[in-house]
Amino acid sequence: MLRLEITVDGTVIGGYERLLHADIARRTEEVTCAGDYFAELCSRRGVFVVRRDSATRTKVIRDGFGNHIGEIPRAGWREPASRTSSPRSTA
Repeated sequence: MLRLEITVDGTVIGGYERLLHADIARRTEEVTCAGDYFAELCSRRGVFVVRRDSATRTKVIRDGFGNHIGEIPRAGWREPASRTSSPRSTA
């Protein structure tokens, strides 16, 4: 599992936890879509972490103390690699 840092002007403002290598491009797109939201959230609450909550099926944003401070709207999500169809080779 990897961690993807979210930066603004070279400053780390947050990150994605428990990231698969195949999902990096999709999470980068999510950061682009939610960039203004992330910057505003960081200015109010400080550095944060994004993690998918499988129980509630949401992408939860938590502060450094583990407090729930927001969610990424579903419209900003990108499909994980495990759910996208990839071409299969035949032998």
